[in-house]
Amino acid sequence: MPAPYVISLSSDEEEDDDVQVLAFHEATQKLIEQAPPKVVKKLCEAECPICFDSIKNATTTFCGHVYCLECLQKSISASSARGQTRGKKGVGLCPMCRKSVAFKDTIVLRLKRGNKVAPPIEKAAGQADD
Repeated sequence: MPAPYVISLSSDEEEDDDVQVLAFHEATQKLIEQAPPKVVKKLCEAECPICFDSIKNATTTFCGHVYCLECLQKSISASSARGQTRGKKGVGLCPMCRKSVAFKDTIVLRLKRGNKVAPPIEKAAGQADD
């Protein structure tokens, strides 16, 4: 007579799952604590996502993406020529998010470089305003 087989419904792996979950939570917490500082670029330092050069004649689309005027014009013309906009003249797709963009609805940003302003000086407690 063959030996009876025992089928275990519990597994030794269950304990390992708890250890893996804890290790995952610890690793996630470390990543959150070590998050890089938020970097804010000035618009004058931004680069065009089409030509990868500094933006000349900054132009924004309705969806909020900023390009060189010439780059955006060429991109809209190219997507119109490829038939991506059902033959509508002056309408193309945003190179970043592929939303429909009418060239007449784009906005050329008139930017000027201002003077650098020093951050405000914090007054010590108890000092009166002059």
